[in-house]
This record gives sequence, structure tokens and C-alpha cells, in this order.
Amino acid sequence: MAGWGDDPELERLRSLIDDGWTVVEITEDPKAPGGPADTVTVEKDDRTESITSDHLAFHRYVEFLREDQG
Repeated sequence: MAGWGDDPELERLRSLIDDGWTVVEITEDPKAPGGPADTVTVEKDDRTESITSDHLAFHRYVEFLREDQG
């Protein structure tokens, strides 16, 4: 997993959620080429977007999203 620096994919995911997109799926890929990665799929108005990152801050945010969904 990448370090703690800036992650543009995390900012993109946060922005989409702030704009009213809904999380519909969260997946983990422990064998991703760059190291373990998470993918979050969101939807709004019949559109879907998938955001993937191996960044540690992204992973922590995904863990928060999982708890929020549960």
C-alpha cells in the first residue's frame, strides 16, 4: 500500500460522495500489481463510477465507509 501523502483518487471519491453519489459496492484486491488495493463503486442518476487506489489513506476511508454502511 502506498504511503500517507496526497491521493487524488481519495479526493475524487470524497467529492463524489459529497455531491450525493451513493456507495453501492466496496471490493478489496489483496493481489493488485502495486500492492493491496480497494475499489469503491458509487452511483447517482443511473450512472456509476469506480474509484481504485492502493493508498493507505484511501484504505482508511474505505474502512470508514464500510462501518457507515453496516
